[in-house]
Amino acid sequence: MRIAIAIALGLATLPLWWHAPAAEPEAKSSVFTGKVMLLKEYLEKQGGKIDRDAVPFAVVLVSEGKAYPIIKDDLGGRFFKDEQLLNKEYRVTARLVGGTMLQVLSVQSIKAGKPHDIYYWCDICAIRRHEKNDCECCGGPMELREEMIWK
Repeated sequence: MRIAIAIALGLATLPLWWHAPAAEPEAKSSVFTGKVMLLKEYLEKQGGKIDRDAVPFAVVLVSEGKAYPIIKDDLGGRFFKDEQLLNKEYRVTARLVGGTMLQVLSVQSIKAGKPHDIYYWCDICAIRRHEKNDCECCGGPMELREEMIWK
């Protein structure tokens, strides 16, 4: 019992710098509506050019006259893997990183003014994924699907 009390008192008297700092608050997410396209195509429309070898690595969301580069990560990576997703309208919930880049948190396609959930589906295994890959269960191809979100 005395040992436990001594340890508790010792920990209570540690200097403040010893304790872990409080976590910084996460950046607020925002909703962006616009067209996802290759940076190359956007620049060509603006009269600019980009190196050929950079084309597959540069995708932007054009929203309200601004082009926001999309970060290639778990959720934004879908635009880099499937050309079917390019040159379409989307509603993207994202975190703005560095004031210009989008870290995608969720995506809906916009068809006839209505939001649609987009995903890849394996009919054989009934597996749903957010990125184009072969099914990890049967190894077969996964099909792009867009379903209207009922609200």
